[in-house]
Amino acid sequence: MEVIKKVLQTLNKLSFLKDKCLRNHHRNVYQYSLTIASLVDLPKRSHKTIQQAALLHDIGKIGIPNRILFKPANLTYAEWQIMMLHPVTGAELLSADLFGNDVVEAVRHHHERWDGTGYPDRLAGENIPLPARVIAVADAYDAMTVNRPYKKMLTKRQALEEIARCAGTQFDPELAGIFVSLMMDPKYSEDQYGKQSFTIG
Repeated sequence: MEVIKKVLQTLNKLSFLKDKCLRNHHRNVYQYSLTIASLVDLPKRSHKTIQQAALLHDIGKIGIPNRILFKPANLTYAEWQIMMLHPVTGAELLSADLFGNDVVEAVRHHHERWDGTGYPDRLAGENIPLPARVIAVADAYDAMTVNRPYKKMLTKRQALEEIARCAGTQFDPELAGIFVSLMMDPKYSEDQYGKQSFTIG
């Protein structure tokens, strides 16, 4: 377990050198993913998979050229084809012997869509690994609610409305519903969420 912690920390340092926003994104997706997982009846092994895969889900972007990663405009078709390689690159960077195949598969499939139109393998519905489905919701929410070179952030409400709209097409409808309900609950505080322990294990 200590070896895994060191590898996770090293990979996240590499992503930080590539893009400071990427490390913050990994941290946020980690927290949102664990929040979703805590509300779903999952075995302990799945929680560990989600924890590790959420921290590493976009690690493949290390291999994306900066001219594409930081382009302040819409990507061309050719550039988008390169961008879509990052889940495969990320999975290839990780060792199944070290992290386990479940983590590698979650990283590979976090951009699959519930309706089967995602990438890289066009998996659909419950054929998409559950950890990848959890991360997909968390990833999309964080991506929509932070400023990036190529887009302006949405408000919390706008982002949640988009997730609700895409439930059953882009997202697992059950997981999307759980996340939207939680985030719309006035008792839930993102400030409190932000103070949750950020641990690697």
